[in-house]
Amino acid sequence: MIPLGFALLLGCASVARAAEPPPSHVVIAGAASDTLAWNLDEVLPVAIAELEKDDWTIQRADSAAGSHRIVTRWKPLKHALARALLEGVMARCVVDVQPIPGNRTLVRIQGGLASKNDLEGSPAFPVAQNTYRAAAERWLSRVEGTLEARESSRR
Repeated sequence: MIPLGFALLLGCASVARAAEPPPSHVVIAGAASDTLAWNLDEVLPVAIAELEKDDWTIQRADSAAGSHRIVTRWKPLKHALARALLEGVMARCVVDVQPIPGNRTLVRIQGGLASKNDLEGSPAFPVAQNTYRAAAERWLSRVEGTLEARESSRR
């Protein structure tokens, strides 16, 4: 599997082919992970659906050695303050979904932030990172909540 930071940077090049301007400065943003009590076949479609509910467009979904990686296209960061202070800031997600023993699944979501300007030197950068980290944690909670609701409706 490609290292996460490298995957984020590779995504920049493929974004250019999708008629989006390639970001100049890319940094790793917030991350979250959780072990879910469902198998990969149940988790993967829910993970994709929850990304799409947040208006993420799936750029690609790959699988290797039983694990799956979902990469979204870049989109503008929603947080108004971060957008005002970080001109043109964009965000993307890389989600790894991996089966683990006990019919469970490890889900990791990692974000990337990009801008034409240096993000890390901006005083608003921590705001953008915290915004992304909180959104990643909410997304994981929604994935788990959807899986729990499906299980409850089957009983």
